[in-house]
Amino acid sequence: MISAGIDPGTGSYDVVAIEDGKVVFRKNIPTEEVRASPDVIVEVIEESGAEVAAGLSGYGLPVKRFSELDEVDLLLMTLNFDSERAIGLRNIIKAVKERNVNLYTVPAVIHLPTVPPWRKMNRIDIGTADKLCSAVLAVAKLSEEEELTKLNFILAEVGEGFNAFIAVRNGRIVDGMGGTTSFPGYSSLGAMDAELAYIIGEFPKKLIFSGGVKSFASEWKVNENEVTNILSEFVLKGIRAMEVSTDADFYMLSGRFAPDVLRKLRGEGKEVRLLGGFGRGKQSAQGAAIIANAIAGGEYREIVDYMRIFEAKGTLLDYITSDIMEYVRRGLKRRGD
Repeated sequence: MISAGIDPGTGSYDVVAIEDGKVVFRKNIPTEEVRASPDVIVEVIEESGAEVAAGLSGYGLPVKRFSELDEVDLLLMTLNFDSERAIGLRNIIKAVKERNVNLYTVPAVIHLPTVPPWRKMNRIDIGTADKLCSAVLAVAKLSEEEELTKLNFILAEVGEGFNAFIAVRNGRIVDGMGGTTSFPGYSSLGAMDAELAYIIGEFPKKLIFSGGVKSFASEWKVNENEVTNILSEFVLKGIRAMEVSTDADFYMLSGRFAPDVLRKLRGEGKEVRLLGGFGRGKQSAQGAAIIANAIAGGEYREIVDYMRIFEAKGTLLDYITSDIMEYVRRGLKRRGD
């Protein structure tokens, strides 16, 4: 059986198809091309020969077939109140329905029952769907050499945009810090100082994707080597925070800057590895392909079942306390007017 995974990256979309534990198809499509013609994603999935696919889920949604998605699902996946900007995903969903593509959503870390509720308190992003997919890939590959119940590690995603961290304990995801609740990434400011947010007041979604190490380096004339040092420090801080939730035997890195950060983190007391996966394509797309395989009852079903991915439920707003939720409702109403 061929299963495909899709990673909607900042600069490009990656489609990876696997069969019998090997990559049999991989295609990279510039994001601008997808925005101009959303149908291209559907065409590439069909080209891959996949019987089932998963991914394209943004902030995540419990496993659901794309043909069954409604407007509320779309909002929860994108958290974007700009209908023009969300129209690309709408067009993809429309094409999926018209051509009956067997494509499914993937949950985020916050949807998982393996993460205690208090770790989700007043959080939305503790690891988006693509970060969960990378963690699934890591667990699947590591389980080839070690029992699932003995896998204890921290995965750090050091990408072009955000830094994110996932804690795995006994083979299951138990905690996470997403790109918008974490330390600064290369292109993003990460968690915003609440006092800064108060001063700014209302701000557009694009602000989330700015104010990172890249901006700081440009304004403060920081050289390339120092940029790596800064990123590495923030990554180490994220890893240290996740160590509260798991007694990690090692750290695992993925993303564009992972090799550079790896060299800086060696000597920090624990082994540091790179997430290789199947060797071709973006790791999150590979992980999504594993989940798709499990949805169809393939060889990865046992692993994905063990991780309780299919037990994901609820919404991103379920863990907002009532005193904060009052302001969330006001914000939703204001944006809806």
